[in-house]
Amino acid sequence: MAKDSVYLEVVTSPNCVHSPKAMRVARNIARKQANLILLEVSIATNEGLERAKEYNVQATPTIAINGKVAFVGVPTPQALHDIIVEEQAREKERTSYFF
Repeated sequence: MAKDSVYLEVVTSPNCVHSPKAMRVARNIARKQANLILLEVSIATNEGLERAKEYNVQATPTIAINGKVAFVGVPTPQALHDIIVEEQAREKERTSYFF
């Protein structure tokens, strides 16, 4: 993983009408953003359901960035972009060492 990589997880449900839009927003951002790792976490799978429980998901879509819930619902592209940039800066700072 690069220093400033960000993990973006979109928790979705096949029964949720908003989940596809959240994935579209996330995919569009991921195409333009370096070091962004996008994962769709579907609660239709056992693994996805377990991950959703870890995040205490009460509604879909839910978007987590680097293991922390950032949005419930569909964010605007700008809001998602801004928080990803902030998280990349934090991650880069966290992994920068000066000796």
